Amino acid sequence: MKIDLKTVLVILFLGLVWGSSFILMKKGLAAFSPLQVASLRLVFAGCVAIFFFVGIFKSLKTKEWLFLALSGTIGNLIPAYLFASAAPEIPSSLSGALNALTPISTLIFGAILFNVEIKIKHIVGIFIGFCGALILIFSNPKYGGLSFHMDYLYPCLKVMLAALLCGINVNIIKSRLGHLTAFANSMVPLTIVAVPAFIIGLTQHTYTAATQPGALQPLFYLFILGVMGSAVSLIVFNRLVKKSSALFASSVTYLIPVVAFMWGIIDGENIGWIQYSGMGLIMGGITLSR
Repeated sequence: MKIDLKTVLVILFLGLVWGSSFILMKKGLAAFSPLQVASLRLVFAGCVAIFFFVGIFKSLKTKEWLFLALSGTIGNLIPAYLFASAAPEIPSSLSGALNALTPISTLIFGAILFNVEIKIKHIVGIFIGFCGALILIFSNPKYGGLSFHMDYLYPCLKVMLAALLCGINVNIIKSRLGHLTAFANSMVPLTIVAVPAFIIGLTQHTYTAATQPGALQPLFYLFILGVMGSAVSLIVFNRLVKKSSALFASSVTYLIPVVAFMWGIIDGENIGWIQYSGMGLIMGGITLSR
């Protein structure tokens, strides 16, 4: 497979966009609650996705609608609220690192639910990756060193649950929706989940929060998060998969935590050698599980 400069630049673009998602959520929380942040992200993404949805929905069958709705729910809707609810409680850099467990969860659930072959090196990679995750969970910068505190454990578990759900979603797309186009697999679910996100946003008085003084800049951050971090990035990623391969395209996973850590440093988050070692173990686990 020939990899040209344009393809490499696309990988770097995706790593930058998805790695920046966590700091954008953090900035959005300056004026909005976690539920409002997730709702705005999905609604903004749905506003882009609906333009592609219009040309696709007539060709879909009932069974495809069901799996696309399921894909949107566990791959976009629930993770968006889990990430947003965890964002006020842990550094954005650690959220990015824990999110890197998605490929490992894809392998686990592929083996459990879809009979995907798993080898010894995959098991070792899964073990190493989760050891790295445990280090991040127990390395609360607020207390220093390795220590157990429930107030830090729960938000980390939320991020890990979101990564696990994304892993299940990848397997659903591969096994049940692989015959559909990349645009259908990404834009239809985003359009579907924008509806409940809009309703949740209304119940949380999001419009009132958006009209408050000082809300414009956080709203802009969430607009970038929804349009670039969810809708546009999915289009770019799916085109990359079509041009190269899913294996090469998934290499963006290595860049996401690196970018998240860079933004954490710029934003003044407390990141030490313990956090770097945990991220390193996760990256090593991903390498083996590949």
